Amino acid sequence: MKKLITLIISIAIIFQACENENSKEENIQNDKENYIEFELEQLAKVSTSDSLESLSNEFLSINKKITTEEKARFHSQLGVLYYRLSDLQKADTNFHISQIAYAIIGDSSRFNHLKMNRAAMNEMMGNFDRAVNIYMEVIEFFKRKQDSLQLANSYSNLGVAYEAAEDAPKSIEYHKKALALRRAKNDTINIGYSLNNIGVVFTEILDNKDSAIFYYLQANDIFKNTPALWESATVSSNIGHIYVDFEEYEKARNYFEYSFKIYDSINLLQGEAEMLRSFGQLDFAEGNDESAIDYLQRSLKLNEDAGNLKEVLEIKKILAQVYISRSNYIKAVEINEDIAVLSDSILNIDKLKAIADVETKYEVKEKDKTIQLLKLKEELRERQINMQILLIVSLFLLVTLLVVVYSYKSKQNKMKQEQLRLELQNYILIVDELQLEKENNSDSTKFEEAKIAEYNLSEREKDVLQMIAAGYKNSEIADKLFVSQNTVKTHIKNIYIKLDVKNRIEALKRVQIIS
Repeated sequence: MKKLITLIISIAIIFQACENENSKEENIQNDKENYIEFELEQLAKVSTSDSLESLSNEFLSINKKITTEEKARFHSQLGVLYYRLSDLQKADTNFHISQIAYAIIGDSSRFNHLKMNRAAMNEMMGNFDRAVNIYMEVIEFFKRKQDSLQLANSYSNLGVAYEAAEDAPKSIEYHKKALALRRAKNDTINIGYSLNNIGVVFTEILDNKDSAIFYYLQANDIFKNTPALWESATVSSNIGHIYVDFEEYEKARNYFEYSFKIYDSINLLQGEAEMLRSFGQLDFAEGNDESAIDYLQRSLKLNEDAGNLKEVLEIKKILAQVYISRSNYIKAVEINEDIAVLSDSILNIDKLKAIADVETKYEVKEKDKTIQLLKLKEELRERQINMQILLIVSLFLLVTLLVVVYSYKSKQNKMKQEQLRLELQNYILIVDELQLEKENNSDSTKFEEAKIAEYNLSEREKDVLQMIAAGYKNSEIADKLFVSQNTVKTHIKNIYIKLDVKNRIEALKRVQIIS
């Protein structure tokens, strides 16, 4: 759901790319410049970072006498290409080269746009403090220049950076600064971005669904009246998930259907996959397990085709829960086995990425030490995994052997089976007696229907009141009723209003559960 964290981060990159595209048309003055633009178009077709590096180095070795301005534009575009291939370190390096070139030229505006790009790269690489320092420098520049639109973009990016660090107060502060500037300039679509980003902070960090939906609905009103289809679909999806938490399933379905139609109209398969997963979660929440399985399987297929391993993992976890709820334990076990294999695969990929990051971050001596440590940790983990697999296999064989022995003895000893059956019946009788005794003992926490009827409580409010009488906390009530704590708080608030009381003790006295 929701993850718009990369949306605002990429605004600086997209803006810079647009700037460079405009400068292409303005600065193509001779054959060499035409050749540079042609070379960039060819590089844009490359699918791997290593190939991109090899071809770009070959081009630079042949064209050693390109001007500083050409060098600035070339490395700026090259940084964007590395970013698209998810090689953030090389993207940052090329943005830095371009930044220096623009400084030599004296183009302070593009110089600071490149700094914003570098801040985004550092943020995504986990260099949070470095990213924040760069954003602050860019903010001071645009303040001096009195460029409110770019200042708003800088505030917004900084808000996303603090969101990634889970510093909600700082994140909201800078998103609201961006929102104020955008409203002053009537920058409609970016106003929608700011409202949505604030909603994401309230959802992801503060778990404040009421405040989140307040901002999401405002953003939705803006986007649905603009050509920003993708943004409209994203916000609509966010709203739908909030209504699922509120158990307002019909509203949730309407927003999900709206998002799905938009993704389908723009042929965005990843968006369709996300919405199919959302429909599956919604149907599971409503108890429509068959429909939930169908939606989740369709989403799973799209994500598998796209190679989105982490999405595949999350969908399989949901499917396992659905099969468990249907008591289909064999299918649930099969999926959990897939989950274990997939989790290890993702972990190995993350480990390899971590090793690759270390190789680019440290000098040779420190780099070798760090890489060796990571490899040793990986070997240790592999050994632990092998031991766990061996233990699981051993337990499986032991259980299988016990089942075989039990089956053999059962066939050979009819009398013993009958005795076990009688003992089981006695046990059931004992359990029934204990249950009856428990129910008799719990009568003190029940209220009379005749007494409670006059207050017009809903069935769910009666359930909540009964659990309050039993001494359960809000979190425990939420777990037992399979709802969020916010929903429980809402039910309790309604109970207080209907009983005209201020707290739990008064409520229980009102319905004569306690004297």
